[in-house]
Amino acid sequence: MERLDLDLGGRRLRCLAAGPEGGPLVIVTHGFPDDPTSFTPLLGALADAGYRALAPWTRGYGASDPAADGCYAIAELGRDLVDLIGAAGHQRAALVGHDWGAIASYAAAARAPDKIRDLITLAVPPLGAFLRGITRDPGQLRRSWYIGLFQLPQIAERRLAADDFALIDRLWAAWSPGLRVPADRLRAIKETFRSPGTAAAALAYYRFLRPRAGHLRAFEASRRLAFRRLRVPALVLAGRDDGCIGPALFADAVRWSDAPIDVRILDGVGHFMHLEDPAGIHRLILDRLGEPRLR
Repeated sequence: MERLDLDLGGRRLRCLAAGPEGGPLVIVTHGFPDDPTSFTPLLGALADAGYRALAPWTRGYGASDPAADGCYAIAELGRDLVDLIGAAGHQRAALVGHDWGAIASYAAAARAPDKIRDLITLAVPPLGAFLRGITRDPGQLRRSWYIGLFQLPQIAERRLAADDFALIDRLWAAWSPGLRVPADRLRAIKETFRSPGTAAAALAYYRFLRPRAGHLRAFEASRRLAFRRLRVPALVLAGRDDGCIGPALFADAVRWSDAPIDVRILDGVGHFMHLEDPAGIHRLILDRLGEPRLR
């Protein structure tokens, strides 16, 4: 496993990389509160299958550059993934995204469907279903309490960092109640969040779900992308025991796609399904992607 910096035209993303450089590209994108190291086993499986796998620290996380203009709108997160394809020397890629990585992947697919050969998302339904369901489903409103907290300047920053980032432990436990999170996994995540600017950037992702002064155009662009129907074939995976985004939000996912979409609610896993059942999730992803030589 190597670490490399890729220049996206003045924006630099640090990435984990594995697999042959000539193999078909798969970009695996993490969410919150997480970093790409939780996907190291998946990157290894992709590399063994002959794929070139990249997993970026998303903008503002770890050694990746923060947004120069302070913008963390969904449209910009999608643009980062589209630009990463070219920066890696490829014309097209398959995207695998979890949590905020899924949101960024949906935005990238909406922004440049010709560059995305396949879309696989974990724990988040298509953006239109997500953004409508998050405000209309009472159970989801309870699950999403932290989003309101994250809107509060200074208070949210203090709460996130308090007691050695104890909120991260709390969210992992609530979102994947059946997972005994390895201590080294939580230590690695907290180390990322101690990197200068990471916690502020992570909170900014949530704050850009609402209009922000000075960034109204980016917000409107994000809304347009979010409510655009998918034009890329997609595999959408949800955990039945997810304490972050409930399976009810996936009920009308097919309505948000003009391309073939396969929505699966998986028993026995929650939000961090890639760590709860790595063999099963890897198998689903590799079966979906097929043999590299055919792609």
